[in-house]
Amino acid sequence: MRIGFVGTGVITKAIVVGLVRSNLRFEHIALSPRNAAIAAELAALDARVKVCTSNQEVLDTSNVICIAVIPQIVEDVLRELRFNAEHHVITFVPGTSIDKLHRIVFPAARVARAIPLPAVADRRGSTAIYPPDDIARSIFSALGEAVEVTSEYQFDALHAVTATMATFYAVLESQAAWLTKQGLSYDAARAFLSEYCVGLAHETTRTSQSFTEMINGLMTPGGLNEQLHAELSSARAYDHYGNALDRIFARVQGST
Repeated sequence: MRIGFVGTGVITKAIVVGLVRSNLRFEHIALSPRNAAIAAELAALDARVKVCTSNQEVLDTSNVICIAVIPQIVEDVLRELRFNAEHHVITFVPGTSIDKLHRIVFPAARVARAIPLPAVADRRGSTAIYPPDDIARSIFSALGEAVEVTSEYQFDALHAVTATMATFYAVLESQAAWLTKQGLSYDAARAFLSEYCVGLAHETTRTSQSFTEMINGLMTPGGLNEQLHAELSSARAYDHYGNALDRIFARVQGST
């Protein structure tokens, strides 16, 4: 497998770092020269990682082409390149449908979309893939959990859910702020909450229970978890997530 990246930004860096640390067998990784600092940093990690002189050289030396440029320029960048029928294209660019991508990268026959997140650098987290694709699955299974879906509608829904990252940290910040009011230092509050969340997340990987079953398992009748969950539920706090995600989903679909 010869993997090439058109675009060398934060996500490309995370994927390349994860691949170098993984057990996935690949011949080389070819990088776009656009971000020279990141490209040079990645090339120093492993002899199999090289920086090309142009995006076209990335294509000419690779059979798996990963597209990692910003949505505003993706069409201009790709239309300048000469793809061939042997290219297997995986794009990380939001808002560009499979049908549109097929037209832009013709005659490349194999095209997939993926949503890798920064945690792939540590071979953690999950990556959504559409359509199911053996090459994309092999890459992202080596970097965490690969979740394949069978429709672009489902893929867009998973994309919408990634908008919750900032709110996840906002909830932690509100808990840290509360703890500081009780006299803890912010550093102590942050340290506790960080590992607390790691523990909770780890539990989800150790069981096949639904989240509802896990919630119920933690709510001792009359206990503290039951009290807080009941108070937030009665205030319909959780409903705001679904309503906000509906609006995010509409925006994601409108850009596709």
